[in-house]
Amino acid sequence: MQRLLIFHPQQGLRKNLPSGFQPRQSEEFTWLDLVQPAPAELDLLTDLFHFHPLAVEDCRHPHYRPGIAQYDEYAFLTLRCVKAGQRSLTTALNVFLGPRYIVTVHQEELEFVTKLWRQYSQDPQLFQKGTDFILYSLLEPLTETFFTFFDRTEGKIEYLEEEVFRRPTRQILNQVFTLRRQAIKLRKILGAQRDILNLLAYPEFKLVKPENRVFFLDIYNEMLRLIDQVETFHDLASSTLEIYLSLTSNRLNEIMKVLTVITTIMMPLTLIAGIYGMNFRYMPELEWRYGYFTVLGVMAMLAGVMLFFFRRKGWF
Repeated sequence: MQRLLIFHPQQGLRKNLPSGFQPRQSEEFTWLDLVQPAPAELDLLTDLFHFHPLAVEDCRHPHYRPGIAQYDEYAFLTLRCVKAGQRSLTTALNVFLGPRYIVTVHQEELEFVTKLWRQYSQDPQLFQKGTDFILYSLLEPLTETFFTFFDRTEGKIEYLEEEVFRRPTRQILNQVFTLRRQAIKLRKILGAQRDILNLLAYPEFKLVKPENRVFFLDIYNEMLRLIDQVETFHDLASSTLEIYLSLTSNRLNEIMKVLTVITTIMMPLTLIAGIYGMNFRYMPELEWRYGYFTVLGVMAMLAGVMLFFFRRKGWF
């Protein structure tokens, strides 16, 4: 699906592509949004905008790691945001940023992009703030998706910590491992997007107007906060995993201690039973009337003495 906005201060807003329109040479502001684009729609990027084929290919197969590539008149950005309900946790947003045009490409419907699109459709005068301000308006809610994810996940980690102490099961371990893997992935993504924002806020990046640079600095500071949060998130998940392994090891040690005590008590009893179980003809105790009960008594007394000794030592 493709959506197009073309704005001219005198002619107003248009949503259809005029014949012979050249957005890179036009004085009008252009925003093309491609949602789950078909191959023919992606061909517009080369036929209409004349973007580099490598950048267009990246839109067909988005990179997992965010990045930015600068060309003569435009820049190509690969960004990622958290998409609730997705197995991959994040989804890509590709952006072509030019002086008076911006193109957004994404394989999933993104609510914040649609909301901003409607806002510009209803108030096209916003285009006069520049295409770089559109990029900022996209980056702000994109960054907010990570804050929302961390707020939701923080409660989940606290719940898992409590469950680890109550009943450390295999299911709890799998959930902790999942959170830890997510923290590692998000740390890589946020680190790369921090570098992108640092470049966008840099004075040498000419596609961002000086008056709009402060907005990108604000998003950059938000990204630094996110990186601190993901580090905390990773540490909490790792500490929960260590607690699980420690508790599991302690439980195993307790079980082994009980089994060792039982085995130690049974060893002399087994020795006595083995001696009197030998098939020799001349064993005086076998003819004794009270021999059986005496041996049982000795075995019970020996087991009791050993059990008392272990208890006193705190081994059982």
